[in-house]
Amino acid sequence: MAISVLLVSHLLAAAQVHGDSDLSSFEMHGRIGDFPVGLNYTVRDNTNLVAAHYFYASQLKNIELSGTIRNEEVLFKGEDGSSFQLRFVGNGSNGSDPLTFYNSIGLKGTWTLGARTLAVTLSTEYGTSNPGDRLYDQVTTKSDADFEFMVQATRRAILNHNTDQVSKLIHFPLTVNQAHRSIKIQNPAQLKTNWFLVFPPPLIAKLRQEIPHEMFVHEGRAMLGPGDMWFDESGLTVVNGE
Repeated sequence: MAISVLLVSHLLAAAQVHGDSDLSSFEMHGRIGDFPVGLNYTVRDNTNLVAAHYFYASQLKNIELSGTIRNEEVLFKGEDGSSFQLRFVGNGSNGSDPLTFYNSIGLKGTWTLGARTLAVTLSTEYGTSNPGDRLYDQVTTKSDADFEFMVQATRRAILNHNTDQVSKLIHFPLTVNQAHRSIKIQNPAQLKTNWFLVFPPPLIAKLRQEIPHEMFVHEGRAMLGPGDMWFDESGLTVVNGE
């Protein structure tokens, strides 16, 4: 069974979106057995589970989860027949308070599907307060699926070294930030000349592991990976190298 799943790192800690009465959604990343996974859940008052799902990167299809919370234990049932038996993980900052979605840093436990049981480790990566119906409403008027399709196409074209296709998916000028300098790529011709400067091998290696699904949004742009690339409505707009 292919279980290559979302593996990214984000900038915003879950505690920053705490709200006593509003909904909050949280993205978690980790592993089922040896396989990277992503899990998203929405809670009210940081304790009441409203919705949840997980997904495989090979399909980019959300698998809905229903669940219950019992003390510090979280139980999920998946529409694919899977089940999760998890417990909150803390870092000691909760003191004597019980661990909840708000004050925990992740979940640990097991995933079972049929006769197969694997260990699960998940860490909270980022949170969004007052989530709406659309993930990318601050970025684009396109549907979430259409926007992600554009990002997916950009990633695929970069990995295939398809300079013509990538040029069509860039919002020029493209900002390229490196350790000690920042440059602007103004047009397709300049991109071709500076291809390995913009997309060096270490960045390509990381890009292979990054999944354009449920991306973090900040100041009108969506982030792929741990800040490696940023997209606005018109395409790739920033590349952060090393």
